[in-house]
Amino acid sequence: MAWCFNLGLHTASDDIPPDILARFDVEIQEHQVGKHTFRMLAVRNPDTLLEAVTPAEFVVDERLPYWAELWTSSIALAAHCLEQTGLNGKRVLDLGCGLGLTGISAARGGASVVFADYEEDALRFARANARINLGAADVARCEFRLVDWRELGALEAFDVVLGADIIYERCHFAPLLQSLHATVGHGGEAWLAEPDRVLGSDFFAFARADGWSVDIREKSVDRRGRTSRVRIAVIRNGVRP
Repeated sequence: MAWCFNLGLHTASDDIPPDILARFDVEIQEHQVGKHTFRMLAVRNPDTLLEAVTPAEFVVDERLPYWAELWTSSIALAAHCLEQTGLNGKRVLDLGCGLGLTGISAARGGASVVFADYEEDALRFARANARINLGAADVARCEFRLVDWRELGALEAFDVVLGADIIYERCHFAPLLQSLHATVGHGGEAWLAEPDRVLGSDFFAFARADGWSVDIREKSVDRRGRTSRVRIAVIRNGVRP
């Protein structure tokens, strides 16, 4: 099934926190996902953030502002969340939340959501987007935490862990899988969306070898005049062999 996303752009400064307005050139993008409308606060031109990264900053963990882009995988995973009927009352972790679209979609389904990212700016935008797109009761069920999946700290177990396009480096395989062991609760699932890369297939094989079950589903996303295929892997809690 193809999901069509109609994009309209306008600005509404009263929706935007002053600290974000002071630092970023932003816009609010409207996305229609099925019967749901999302107004997502985003950087107008994410390339400007990329150009501002200095060589010294890049050397530290090759850190780039991936959070500023609304990835197609995020849109596909948001659509998947909206299709689910069992999220009400569940505890959900949006791991590497970026602008927050997938977590917001889960919150619309009644879930309590922890938005986690290792970039403070991502959390600023995700928090703003939650306030723009959710009612007060839903926002009250949202938390925002600065988290690196390689050093999870005291992050608890969840019913569902969401991850959109977080499988993009082979060196992340082991720490990402370790984070799923720590955060996917007994009987829980991880829903990981990725744009049909060979790297994604390799990660899913890595997860299966570690004792997880991996069920691959496909979703097509019509966006910016083209149709993209996204794979959504439903990864169920496993036991180390």
